[in-house]
Amino acid sequence: MTESDTRDEIAMMDSFDLTVLLRKQFTAPILLWVLWLLYKDLKGSKKKPIAGLDEKSYESSPRQSEGWQPIKPMQEQVISIQSEEKENYRAWDETEPYPYKPFKPGEHRLTMGVTTIPLTYWFVLDKTYRDRIEKKWDILRTEYEDQVYHLDPAMIRDGAPENEPESLMNARVTISEEDVEHANEALCELYTNVVSYLVCRFPQYFQIVLSPGETAGAVFNSILREYHPVDAVHYMSLTSGEPQCVDYRCFNTDIIPDKLAKDLDVLEDDIGYRVVISCDKTRRAHELILSMARMVEDDLILLSPNTAKQYNGEYILHSGLFAFAAGFNPRNRFLKPLTLIHGPVPEYKRDLKSQMNKFFDKLRPHTLANRVNYTFQNHDNLYVKRKFTDSRARTVEELHGGKDLHYRSERQTLIKFDTPDGRNVTVFGVRTYLWNFQDEFLVNNFYSQPAIVEELRQAITGMNDILGKYKGRPEWGPPLINIIEHNRKLNMAH
Repeated sequence: MTESDTRDEIAMMDSFDLTVLLRKQFTAPILLWVLWLLYKDLKGSKKKPIAGLDEKSYESSPRQSEGWQPIKPMQEQVISIQSEEKENYRAWDETEPYPYKPFKPGEHRLTMGVTTIPLTYWFVLDKTYRDRIEKKWDILRTEYEDQVYHLDPAMIRDGAPENEPESLMNARVTISEEDVEHANEALCELYTNVVSYLVCRFPQYFQIVLSPGETAGAVFNSILREYHPVDAVHYMSLTSGEPQCVDYRCFNTDIIPDKLAKDLDVLEDDIGYRVVISCDKTRRAHELILSMARMVEDDLILLSPNTAKQYNGEYILHSGLFAFAAGFNPRNRFLKPLTLIHGPVPEYKRDLKSQMNKFFDKLRPHTLANRVNYTFQNHDNLYVKRKFTDSRARTVEELHGGKDLHYRSERQTLIKFDTPDGRNVTVFGVRTYLWNFQDEFLVNNFYSQPAIVEELRQAITGMNDILGKYKGRPEWGPPLINIIEHNRKLNMAH
């Protein structure tokens, strides 16, 4: 290139008018293109693991993020399962379900049967963990609106409650703004305690990989390989359109039905009170409930008295998840007091109502109470909206040689937490066990013992008719006794 050519090129550049590119028809598309690239980059970052996290390394050598600490009662009272069991420790998928024995010989009397146990035994992990959580998720895909609950601002219904004796227990619930805020605080308190417990009891499976601060933090579930928030209060403040640097498993999950955000003026139907979502904060609350449902097997529901002290100040079910209900639609219990929740239980008002209310009132924070119950069913469904019984005795042949008969047991827990508003919340947990009677129960090392099987037989035959009908004994009782007798003769022959 000659010196003359260079001068000509410089002259052309000097003569080029940049104002052409700065006109609206050019700058607007360029600006939109740049903004789209930024949005795409932010949206894509949501799907990436947290920077620097090697998921596999946490399974072999778990590490907790520095900065965040579990709440004090959990640090002080919860012992890691590996430290407790030492050489007897088994991984979750090698751990058999614990064989609780809620039955005993003789006539069954209805009692609370509650005992206090160390806080370290709040939740358990065994080989059913992954399967039960995925089954719960499958049920929620079709039954969500009947199984997950939380108060929403659209449900606020102030006014003087009905206080006439004849209408007291059946009065429509009064919900105030304070009740909605209490439900949010109670849920956050429960969530914080659940996360704190899990990282103390099972640090090999639950690790804080990102401490909360500018974000809600992240706890990594190495069994299901997914992330959940740490700071529930921070998480509740997030908006649905806000990109996240952590791929939270339940953030904007499609398992929450869109119809819960519609018809917000319809608060009741023929089942009971409707569950509605009118704002991002309530949606985040649902997601926290779902996160807990993917970290522990137990169904967890929250109860507190409302600010109007309706129903003689009884505790009311206002939040939580009840996926494995047996023989009833759980939404029928939403926003109901203890007396109505236990309405179908025989002789509850006469024998247990006073005891139950006193127990809820006197239970101290972070004290864990425990009880276990049992029944039988002629199917393997974990969730049964209506009772599978027609009060007709079935034969062993009708139950495919007894293969359809299942032993169902619930480990129920109660624990109370103080909330920032000066109130408290009691959390009812239900862990469901389902054993095929022939293939699992009668071959289990504990249950198969002749003395244990005989105790079960005497417990069933000694059950009074009222309780027997409530549990469906007329249907499953005769074939069960036949199987037990047949099994006893086989054992004697050998």
